[in-house]
Amino acid sequence: PNPDDNALQDLIERATKIAEQQRFFHWELEFPEIFGGSSIGFDCILGNPPWDKVKKEEKEWFAGKVPEIAESDSKGYRTQLINELEETDPPLYEQWQLASKRSAQTSKFIRESGRYSLSGSGEINTYPIFTELAGLHIVGSTGRVGMVVKTGLATDYRTQDLFGKFVEEARLVSLHDFVNEEGLFPDVAPPERFCLLTLAGSQIEVDAFEFSFFSTNLEM
Repeated sequence: PNPDDNALQDLIERATKIAEQQRFFHWELEFPEIFGGSSIGFDCILGNPPWDKVKKEEKEWFAGKVPEIAESDSKGYRTQLINELEETDPPLYEQWQLASKRSAQTSKFIRESGRYSLSGSGEINTYPIFTELAGLHIVGSTGRVGMVVKTGLATDYRTQDLFGKFVEEARLVSLHDFVNEEGLFPDVAPPERFCLLTLAGSQIEVDAFEFSFFSTNLEM
């Protein structure tokens, strides 16, 4: 066989392995009927994306696996215990190394791909990433987006550019803020604030948007 053919086959196999590990998703390939016609984008997007940091946190990741690591407030001591796992529990050590590597790769892609220019900086959290994707990239020009996200989307410094974009382009329809005091989300801490965010496509005219803050239930 031609050496170039072998090199190409090796490249394909490595690319396939990486794709399987990272679970790549291409919207245009997955939904050609949505992105291939004259009207591009979804008519309706509803979601409750995860509110997680992309970077793997040692204490959180080892909770339920190695309590001594999860409960330690000393970064140096946690590092020592994790390094010791290479000898005492190689499979768990390998899982942690892989998780750390994948989170670093994901962060690099988000920061450098150009896809998330308004939300892919600082300490990256997933909910602004999903909101930028839905509200600016995959919704149709006459579509709508409804998301349950942290209120920080509108109040945090790191998301001010993204939220400002929605306001400046008149895409913001409403934002209703809730405090989880009555346990609307049982598994979320009571002080946590989240909002019901509604956005519009670029060709929908939004003359005024609605705001409400510090609600504790749907009746208020």
